[in-house]
Amino acid sequence: MKPAWWIAYGVVCGLAAAGLILLLVAPRRGQPITLLPAPTRAEPSVATGAFPVTGLEPTAVFPINLNTASLADLDQLPGIGPTLAHSIIAYREAHGLFSSLEELQEVPGIGPRTYEAIKPFITLEDE
Repeated sequence: MKPAWWIAYGVVCGLAAAGLILLLVAPRRGQPITLLPAPTRAEPSVATGAFPVTGLEPTAVFPINLNTASLADLDQLPGIGPTLAHSIIAYREAHGLFSSLEELQEVPGIGPRTYEAIKPFITLEDE
């Protein structure tokens, strides 16, 4: 059985590590905190038939058409940043329009895990 001071030492080290992580990721004094809402799949609007996204910043309507999506639209997909969004557009320009959703996995940097994460938010049809 471990002495109580070893257990206390472990707890203190864990709390110190957690505090250090919070200090490193917290915004600096005077900088605003920016929060972006996660994309959600809502019921379609009766008037437009589109899937609205709640929040102030996002401009994309889900699901996003891969064949017509802009850089800003692709950047709002979970796990897709500006670099992968550029890669998707470059692939689309080089190989033509996507013929299936699975073809997205041919884009460098998009594997099965990323594909499964964004699959509910993408389509090939205009809705």
